[in-house]
Amino acid sequence: MKDRGLFGRMAVGFVVLALCALQGSFLTGCRRRASDLKTWHVMVAALPEKVLKDNLGEGTVTYIFRQTHEPLFRLEDGQNFRSKVLSRWSRSIDAREFMFCPNQEMRLRDDIRFTAEYLRDFLVKNAAKFGGNPDVSESQGCVYVKFPESQPGYLAFMSSYFNAPSVEDGGISYGLGQFSVKAVSREEVELVRKAKIPDGYNKIVFHAYAGPDDPRLKDGTISDFNKLSSFQQPEWIKSEYLGFDNVELRVVGLAISHADPEVRSVLYNCINVDEFRRAVVPARKDFYDVQTVLPVGVPGSRGGRPKQACHVARHLRGKEVILANPRTDNIAQLAEFSRGFFGKTGMRLNVRQYKPEEMNPMIYDKVHRRPYNLVLVVTENSSPDQDGFFAFYAGEARAADHVPAEVLNLYEKLKRESSPDRKQALAEKLAARLGELGLVLPLYQTMGRLYYPAEIRNLSVGRGFAEVPDVAEFRW
Repeated sequence: MKDRGLFGRMAVGFVVLALCALQGSFLTGCRRRASDLKTWHVMVAALPEKVLKDNLGEGTVTYIFRQTHEPLFRLEDGQNFRSKVLSRWSRSIDAREFMFCPNQEMRLRDDIRFTAEYLRDFLVKNAAKFGGNPDVSESQGCVYVKFPESQPGYLAFMSSYFNAPSVEDGGISYGLGQFSVKAVSREEVELVRKAKIPDGYNKIVFHAYAGPDDPRLKDGTISDFNKLSSFQQPEWIKSEYLGFDNVELRVVGLAISHADPEVRSVLYNCINVDEFRRAVVPARKDFYDVQTVLPVGVPGSRGGRPKQACHVARHLRGKEVILANPRTDNIAQLAEFSRGFFGKTGMRLNVRQYKPEEMNPMIYDKVHRRPYNLVLVVTENSSPDQDGFFAFYAGEARAADHVPAEVLNLYEKLKRESSPDRKQALAEKLAARLGELGLVLPLYQTMGRLYYPAEIRNLSVGRGFAEVPDVAEFRW
């Protein structure tokens, strides 16, 4: 992992926040009230209709899974494995044989215990995804996995939230995390702690951002604004919350959905990255350039802007392409960009407005063709593993039609690969092909300042690759 050192220089270390001056007078104007300490409130740009693994690459679902699910292992520093769900575990020196003993006191739901029998069945299913043809057996409360050949990447594979123990029912996934999903609506997603505690949060509520006039921006009940863009956050958190800088494992890309490779090539090569991102997100001032969908800090990533060479064949002039736009603060800027793009290419960029709540069902629809040719996609991951950054371009829940079989096969091969070196090579190849085939134009990697209420202790966001808080560990 040759890029780890680069990320290490950028990443912010483990942060411990001091006790809030709710108990004193150091922080005048502190809006947090004692009643707010019962529920952790999060404001997000949009809420999912379903909380399932298929949607795990989406930021809000990732945040939810961090609270409701627990993989067999955590790899937060990129090197050392630890488990919160196994009572014992071991692996052979040659990484061919593994022993996993589940903590059978844990439950995925009230009616589903984390037994050795469940773990055996779960590992058999995941073995089909991982490959390697292992023998999986159960004995005396433990499960044994034996591969015919060395598999040094197996534990890393099992540390992904995509591969965490989970059961699905009614559009909701339930896992081994300390919280469980209680209700899902367009306005709120509510989580409740499985076993209540007196000195921590027992409920988490995710609220959909209602725009700059949302009254919750002012009333002090929201605990976490970090899933909003910096220009959407209220100014008062800069003085009343504690903050630290963070370069995020998140890339904003322009997915290109069109059957004609020539049209995709024009869109990829002729859309000026800097002009477009400033038009589509006019309030954002800070952009970190990336050449591919892999953010800097992930093995195989490349800094700098994508290489472009704009050429338009005469027969393409006059064609129309549709951009799906859920924002209302960029209409004038996109209209101006569209005029410039027409003058440059002769192609018409039609900006079609959608409500924010319409976007996710449309983007992740597996049945119908997309009604757009261009759409912004945000990919992120809480680990240095590359798979998640390709999920919405080459996975089952991809945001574009007309993705060639070559790309889909490369993605499946990437997910099955266990060697870090071979995995990096595959990730580099897949990232390059997405650009060469005009399937996604990387726009920028996000970076910014994270803010959290000052009363919290045990805040570990920024340690290793963890960018989503573990609310279950918060104490005061």
